[in-house]
Amino acid sequence: MHYLTFTFIARAFMMSGRAVCYARPVQQSTRASIYNRSRMIKHRPIILSSMTLYWVLSGCSLQSTRTVAAPEPEQAPQPEIRIQTPARPFPTETLYSLLTAEIAGSRAQYDLALSNYAQQARETRDPQIAERATLIARYMNNHVIALEMVKIWVDAAPHNEEALANASMAYMQTGQLRDAFDFSRRLLDEGGEPLFQNIAANAASLDEEARATLLKDFVNLLQTHPEDEQLLVGTGILLQQQGKYQEAMDITHQALKVHPRSIPAAILEANLLHQLKRDQEALTKMAALLEFYPDNTSLRQQYARILAHHNIEEAQAQFTILTKQLPNNGDMLLALGIIALERKDLETARDTFEQLLDRDMHISTAHYYLGRMAEARRDYPEAIIHYLQVENGNDFLSATISLLNIFIRQEDFLSAQQHMNRVRLRFPDQSEALYVLHGQALIRHKHLAEADAVLSEGLATFARSTRLLFARAMLSNQRQQLAAAERDLRSILKLQPDNVEALNSLGYILADRTQRFSEARLLLEKALQLRPDDAAILDSMGWLHYRTGNYTEALSYLRSAYTTAPNPEIAAHLGEALWVLGDKEEAQRIWREGIQLSPTDPTLLETLNRLGVEL
Repeated sequence: MHYLTFTFIARAFMMSGRAVCYARPVQQSTRASIYNRSRMIKHRPIILSSMTLYWVLSGCSLQSTRTVAAPEPEQAPQPEIRIQTPARPFPTETLYSLLTAEIAGSRAQYDLALSNYAQQARETRDPQIAERATLIARYMNNHVIALEMVKIWVDAAPHNEEALANASMAYMQTGQLRDAFDFSRRLLDEGGEPLFQNIAANAASLDEEARATLLKDFVNLLQTHPEDEQLLVGTGILLQQQGKYQEAMDITHQALKVHPRSIPAAILEANLLHQLKRDQEALTKMAALLEFYPDNTSLRQQYARILAHHNIEEAQAQFTILTKQLPNNGDMLLALGIIALERKDLETARDTFEQLLDRDMHISTAHYYLGRMAEARRDYPEAIIHYLQVENGNDFLSATISLLNIFIRQEDFLSAQQHMNRVRLRFPDQSEALYVLHGQALIRHKHLAEADAVLSEGLATFARSTRLLFARAMLSNQRQQLAAAERDLRSILKLQPDNVEALNSLGYILADRTQRFSEARLLLEKALQLRPDDAAILDSMGWLHYRTGNYTEALSYLRSAYTTAPNPEIAAHLGEALWVLGDKEEAQRIWREGIQLSPTDPTLLETLNRLGVEL
């Protein structure tokens, strides 16, 4: 479990003589680095308790600078404290507020610690207090407070590289990328390492105009810093996001010319080669780089992802290496499990997903895949156990459908109903859609009476639901209950007169199952006006013309429908029109195409059987 460790940046007010001093840990380097190459903050360890700090400070010299040893914790290295004279004393109230914040931090009461530090930063405008508040806010992912605090910090210390880096990060995390860029530019001028690459990566969420403006900022700065690695790679990323792959590649080659072993540039180059469908070049270059940098996990991850498109066995080998290099990274374990499952390496897949459960990582996803594996081997009790533990997320809907299929396949309708009731209680705003989902699952398994009962139950709660009405209308049509189907479709049209699906469905039913051709024509003409290029409506209109003997007109509509969206039902209708018009060879060709699309399509099979055609 991660927790915040605190350093002391507090000034003590001595009880006698109002002498003041401050304590801060001595750093091993000349400048405390608050961000590494990935721009992740480093939290420094706790030095003393608040009371210990008070007693150490109470004996410090007013004018001297010296090193004072801290009390040695049990079996811990002894830190050192540098005592310096501050610029000005703090009032007693400020001191007590800061000490309270430190005590709160040591007790993991980070909200209180942040509140006190932020308040004192606002009142004192002290750069060290503002720094402290910034770091705590960033640790807590409170980007709004972090930005407010870093503004105070950078105003008080405008040339401080740590302040500039944190300001760039804070603006980036709040989506203000041009401000983030400006602070990284200032950081570059101060000799620090900017965040241009991260800023560019975050620009994917911007609209085209904002991204283009940011790109201009990058290009302009490149004129004065043409060899900066961060700036070159960031410019390449922005060009990539604009779809300007060749321009991005040119910038990337420029970066690699100046920095031949640049991992970010190499990864960008591989991405661009992949997007340009030159994967083999990307893989060759990345494999060569891995010879030099076998421990670079970012490089290996990109290599493995591209391999997954071409050599799944080698991709699994690379993800296996990554799980050893990053033993606590759940994403690598998950990727390995999915790749192994794809390869039907079931032993590795199962072991990997179980490791995720043991480590409390990607729990729902692991249960989902373990459920799929159990279902595949027809171990339905185990599959049910896993599916039931999939929480809301990307896999929840798939797990719910799988559970329904298992229960319905076993004709355990009560369990299916109870499960869906539980899901509706958990997600009441999705209740209407869940009734539709339940009904459709029953229809797929040919339990039509049970499906009708579920959809009717849903309509008892959601009487104006066009989705439920439409689902029940299609079910009624399938059950040859034409009056019921028409009733539900007309209910939809009463609620939504321009509902294209209802217009088309009712028009087709009337054309196909009745002699009410005039009514069908009115419905279909309106549907075509609303959606003139819809293949389903073109097919319905073509079938209406066929049913009324207008075969030439029918053929025109049906050809247009089949060209727009080839499917077996339209193939059945088009083939029949061609057959009646005497073009039997072309009809058979169209029907064969339909069979290839779906060998069991009921409309196509019924047509061939009715006409006595053998293909």
